Amino acid sequence: MMNKLETVFWDLDGTIADTELFGHRIAFNKAFSSHSLDWHWSKKEYIDLLVYPGGKNRISQYSRIKGLDLSKSLINEIHSTKTNYYKELVISGSIQNRTGVNRLINELMDKRIQQYIVTSSSHKSAETLINSSFDSHRYPFDGLISSDIVNTVKPDPESYLKAIELSGSLPKNCLAIEDSLEGLTAAKSAGLRCLVSLSPWIKEPSSSFFSAELVVDHLGDYNKPNKFFSGSYKASTINFQLLSSLLN
Repeated sequence: MMNKLETVFWDLDGTIADTELFGHRIAFNKAFSSHSLDWHWSKKEYIDLLVYPGGKNRISQYSRIKGLDLSKSLINEIHSTKTNYYKELVISGSIQNRTGVNRLINELMDKRIQQYIVTSSSHKSAETLINSSFDSHRYPFDGLISSDIVNTVKPDPESYLKAIELSGSLPKNCLAIEDSLEGLTAAKSAGLRCLVSLSPWIKEPSSSFFSAELVVDHLGDYNKPNKFFSGSYKASTINFQLLSSLLN
């Protein structure tokens, strides 16, 4: 019997929208300045720091690199300030959804497929972006799993295990869409099939990504076909039929 697609789990930052370099990074730098820290993350430096999922974790790891020992309360304050700056950037409309995201989300809605956000971002940051990016009269998501409701963020599978439980679907009937190796690791560790839509700054994926069922540069749109890096499925756009085929 063929496995039937019931639920799609979406990562948020880097997968749905290109938030990392033009949203979070800028907000972090503003927050550092507000707290009198002489830190300024360049694009390259920030990309390197993305191996540490979660904003608070990123601040903590960077403080160690700089030979500092910031208290947990100060890290929380910096992150809270950063979240407010990030909210301002999102509301200003400076962050756009990635190629093919709206098209695929709408198709999945029409097919009555459950869709969940599974992110290492805070609930406040995630909710701000989602509400800014999607029409409240046609809201596509059935739930949001953020860093606030798990003990350990990706690459730990906890967030995906919680998402599977909330969805009521079996893992064999679910698919995750991710952009990073950390997200792919989390999805696979939770027993999920995974499609990787590479982070915009990754031009050629390492072999570590090839445990995914499919690796593409983006989800594709009618006037902008995608590029396939691995997987036996070929199409100019990622659609419901192709996602369903990845489960079998």
